[in-house]
Amino acid sequence: MEQPVAEPIIYIDGNFEPLSVARISPLDQGFLLGDGIFDVVSAWDSKIFMLDAHLDRFFDSMRAARLETRLSREQWVDAIVETTRRNKLSDASIRFILTRGVPDGVVADPRHIQPTEMIWAAPYIFLADEEKRSTGIRIMISSMRGFAPDTLDPRFKCLDRLSSQLIRLEALEAGYDDAVWLDGHGYVAEAAASNIFVVKNDEIFTPQTGILRGITRATVLELAERGGIPHRESQLTAFDLYSADEVFTCSTAGGPLPVREVSGRAIAATGPITERISELYWQMRAEGEYSTPI
Repeated sequence: MEQPVAEPIIYIDGNFEPLSVARISPLDQGFLLGDGIFDVVSAWDSKIFMLDAHLDRFFDSMRAARLETRLSREQWVDAIVETTRRNKLSDASIRFILTRGVPDGVVADPRHIQPTEMIWAAPYIFLADEEKRSTGIRIMISSMRGFAPDTLDPRFKCLDRLSSQLIRLEALEAGYDDAVWLDGHGYVAEAAASNIFVVKNDEIFTPQTGILRGITRATVLELAERGGIPHRESQLTAFDLYSADEVFTCSTAGGPLPVREVSGRAIAATGPITERISELYWQMRAEGEYSTPI
């Protein structure tokens, strides 16, 4: 594609507008209450990866949150692709958002509000810079706990990300790159914006419950199956992180990412399992599997 446009183009409620013009109301429930959902897909070499799976998760969150959209699934696909095209991006991070919308009063019936639909495409981002993607990141166990399924189930990919921001602030101020939640029972859950994996004795383990069901997480498990690497979902504790042979996180923003330290315990960041999974992941993307062309 050509160079990205000088000013980003935003899709909002059926229109494509320059960022300087695009606006939502200050009364929008997504802003006032965090009442909305979102998802993020990525494009690489003009191919959007796993768009169908991301839309499955988006529509699941929509139904669970009792939100409505004026767009069909096919129209969401078209709008996501067209937004990326208009921004002239071949490698992109694309966020699509649905909020409850603008109420007709201070206290309104949430069942009768017209939704806000928005798509924002930006140049592709990695959660870590090039050096840290090679040498590994440093993570810590957060003092906070993740949401229990009987409160706000982690499978809601909702706009309220205050908890994620707080553990990220905690990590950065302590000199780490990221932090990991434990759940209310002390089991490992996930990081601020990624899922987590442990390698022990050439077997991959990943938390089973209390997590966002990450699309990249599912991809890693599929790649492990294809590559003949033993793997399973399990209940993990901080001890499993501390004593791991390898640890890595994964997300849409960069795929597998090695970890070299957990709360002061050194980990082998260049482990063979992490390297193999990363190699298979980027090979899958380069070959265009599960991809939607831009």
